[in-house]
Formats: sequence, structure tokens, C-alpha cells
Amino acid sequence: MIKWLSGRMTRNDNVWDTYIKIRHSIRSRILLLVLIQSLAVVANGQDIGFFSPADSFSQNRFWISTGIGTATYGVVLVGLQKAWYAETEQTRFHTFDDWGEWRHMDKLGHIWTTYNETRWLTQGARWTGMDRYSSRWSGAGVAFVLQTSVEVLDAFSSKWGFSWPDMAANTIGASWYITQDILWKEQRILIKISSNPVSYPKDLIPGQSHSGTVTYATRADELYGDNFASKYLKDYNAMTIWMSINPASFSHSKPDWLPEWLNVAVGISGENLYGGFDNTWTTSDNLHISADPINYPRITQVFLAPDIDLSRVRVRSPFLKTILHGLNFIKIPAPSLSFDSKGKWSGHWLYF
Repeated sequence: MIKWLSGRMTRNDNVWDTYIKIRHSIRSRILLLVLIQSLAVVANGQDIGFFSPADSFSQNRFWISTGIGTATYGVVLVGLQKAWYAETEQTRFHTFDDWGEWRHMDKLGHIWTTYNETRWLTQGARWTGMDRYSSRWSGAGVAFVLQTSVEVLDAFSSKWGFSWPDMAANTIGASWYITQDILWKEQRILIKISSNPVSYPKDLIPGQSHSGTVTYATRADELYGDNFASKYLKDYNAMTIWMSINPASFSHSKPDWLPEWLNVAVGISGENLYGGFDNTWTTSDNLHISADPINYPRITQVFLAPDIDLSRVRVRSPFLKTILHGLNFIKIPAPSLSFDSKGKWSGHWLYF
């Protein structure tokens, strides 16, 4: 569910509210992605164990997929309502303009999530024997409904709101898949994600009232969690969203030296993000904090690196092929070159 990168933090939120918002956004989105992928794998494992798509439409496979998908969707919505939305005051339907938060990393996350949901759901639809046209639009339609349902839940919550920028990003994600399927009948440009662990400085940050101090490390822990799993899923400063392009698929006469699975990826990430719109916040004891804008400026980084399209790795096992297809949302760690919005170039021997 795509609140994945939209931490929806305002400048006067306290640390606890910020944590709840990001926890909601990240966990809901990751939970849905995991469940959808599980659905694809489980569904493909039915019908006498065959993982390959049916030659013609199979009602048995269709009802298996529909039943599992409906049950999963219901469980996720009930879980979200009880785990997160129940903690906030309910209001009338209202909108919320979160454009510009987190240097747009949240919107890239919406694109990434909806694109991969569409890809997975389309794969599941093709497994039932649906033709390419029907499975394509079914996958995109269901993915869009999933994301819209979360926006509607947000719309009745006092701490969030219905976000039109989120909906625009969701539309781009689904359209990214549909357009390629129409033009090329394959995905030549994938949307992927990676997370590179960040070592946060323990420099003291004086409070604006000079009545207390906190560190960048403690601020990051409050926002993103203090363990590896939590930081991997939540940390805006660690995650990178990639556009992974397959050069061989664009070549009519592929050179012998160019592997068909080799991709070139362009990634976008943020750095020194300690708040939604800026690096100022209020602690739980009403201490107003402002990060050092000189030594810790909010910047955007652009990366260039090789990647692997796992769906193009040749394997004989339909089961293994399904697994590789499902995992194709993760950018493979590799050497990379980066350029940031301050004009600095950097090289990385191995960037995750």
C-alpha cells in the first residue's frame, strides 16, 4: 500500500506523530507488496503443481487467484484500520498537499510500488490463462484500486488526507507497465529499489531555545527505527529508486558481448533528510530543533550503475523463473557513480 515513502510530516509534528506516520506508510506498503508476491507464488503453485501460465482460460485458476486475492485484500485493510487508523481521530473526507515532502522520494516510492503491483498482478492474471490484453488491464486496475483504497482511508484520518500527488504517482506507476506492454509486449525499463545503510553522525544539534540537545543519530532512530530491518524499509536517506534499462532489448542485432540480462540503471536518492519539508522539528518535550544547513544540507543524488534483469536470466525451472520474476523489484548491488544537487561527483565500489 502505497504510503511507502510518503512520511506525511508537517513542521510542527512531534517525534511520536512523525514515527507513527512513517511507520504507517512504510509497513503498509511493504506488507501489501509481500502479500501480493506471496499470492503470485501460491497461485502459481496450484493446479497439479504447474507454475507455467495456462494455455487457455482456466476457471479453477481464476477462482483460486480471486479467492486468495480477495482474502488478502480484506485482511490487509482490516489490519491497517486496527493497527494504524484506529490510533488517529476520524474526520470528514479531506485532502492533503504533500507535494515536495522528502525531496519527492515518497512520490518515487508510489511509482515503484504501483508499477510492481501491476507487474505481479498481471503475471498472476496470465497464469489463469487470460490473454495479454485482459491480464494487463486487470493487473493495472486492481493495483490502482489497492492504492486508491489506502488514500481513501487517509482522507478520513485527521493526521493525513487524500493526496492528489500520490494519486498522480500511482497513475504513472501503472501506466509505466501498461505502456511498455502495449509497445513491446515486455518490460524493457524496470522500476527497482535498493537500500544503502547510512551511518548517522552523533554530532549534537543545539535546540533553538538552547535548552537541550539531540543528535542526528537519535533523530534518525526516531524517524526510521534503530534496527537493520526497520532502517532498510523506512530510511529515506538510505533508499534509492532506480530506472533499470535493458540495452539488449532495444537492439535489433544484439552484439555477442552484450548479455541479454545486463541492465543499465539510473537511481535517485535523498541525503540529510531529517524532516518532511525541511530539517526543523519539535521534540516530544517541546524542544525546537533545526539541523545545520551548511554541514548537513538536504540534497538529491543521481546514480549510474549496472544491474541484472532477473527475468531475463535463463533457467529451466518454471518455479525458479517465477521466483526470479517476483524478486525483480530489487536493484542488484554493484559499483556506481553518483552526482548530487550540490555538484559533487562520487564513486562507490559497491552500492546497495
